[in-house]
Amino acid sequence: MRYRRFTGIILKKQNYKEADQIVTLWTKENGKIRVLARSVRLNKSKLAYSLQDLSEVEIEVTLGKFLPVLIAARVKNSFKQLRENLVKIGIAFYACELMIKMTADEHPSKPVYDLLVEFFRHLAETKVEKNKFHPALEAFTLKLLTRLGFGMQEAYTNFKIPESLSLHLDTLKSSSFTQAEKVSLNEKTGERLHQTINNFIEFILERNLKSNLFLVSL
Repeated sequence: MRYRRFTGIILKKQNYKEADQIVTLWTKENGKIRVLARSVRLNKSKLAYSLQDLSEVEIEVTLGKFLPVLIAARVKNSFKQLRENLVKIGIAFYACELMIKMTADEHPSKPVYDLLVEFFRHLAETKVEKNKFHPALEAFTLKLLTRLGFGMQEAYTNFKIPESLSLHLDTLKSSSFTQAEKVSLNEKTGERLHQTINNFIEFILERNLKSNLFLVSL
């Protein structure tokens, strides 16, 4: 098919050649895709405003030589508040890296897409503090693992998650993002919980999550 439309969240943009960008999105219709945005880094580009990081966009693409070529884009939800707070940016980029590294290209999943949109909407509207434990992020991560087929039973049996954290993990996995924000843990336990979940993901991926270093430094 030479022409298609997608609705997706921008996960990453990578400069390409002198003025182009390769844009990675997680779309409702086709899962994770990459598209080529030609001349988008030029001042005169009309597409630049519609391709802001962490925004939900509607795009139109046509067949290209090695990637679909972007021909039109419209912002559906800018999630503007995400880009106005450094902690929120760190949380959102962590979620984006999870989506990039834990999912295969062009494997659609509406439940996964809906989860990401719901999380970004919650994060945009919620006040966050500068600490190393963000309950809604942990809830998102655990829900994502479940929807991608990585049940926590594997974590308990193969990764040996400490039993002392099992109740907190089960609570966060079954909580809405709003409910997760109300989970009360002391700083030490919260940091330990985040690092345990992060270590389990890196165990699955067999590589590090680069965004975690930025997130825990905030």
